Amino acid sequence: MDKILKYENLKDRFPYLQDGLINSIQNELLEIKKIKCTCETFKEACLCHPQLKYADCVIYSPYIDKKNHEYETFIFIDSKGKILEHISGREMELYGMLEAVNELFVNRDYIIEKQYASA
Repeated sequence: MDKILKYENLKDRFPYLQDGLINSIQNELLEIKKIKCTCETFKEACLCHPQLKYADCVIYSPYIDKKNHEYETFIFIDSKGKILEHISGREMELYGMLEAVNELFVNRDYIIEKQYASA
């Protein structure tokens, strides 16, 4: 049986997103979140990295703990999934600048599978 994809429309929502990133997000190795463009941390980051002003979302590992944060790399993408910047955890933190990507739809079968796996 094929693995159930987490998001029904990830490729449709981000058509230029690389297949490796898509697979990692679908398999929950990486997480994708929308950027709060009004966040002060984000505004400050845009001063050092001008391409960030075009960023819509960021891809990161949800498994990196705080003590290893400086070894993480954040991948900033535009609204179509094109990579704009790779920024090290040494340069910035994402705290307070993220929210859910409302346009992504979690697959109903995926939710059911997760509920049975945790039971």
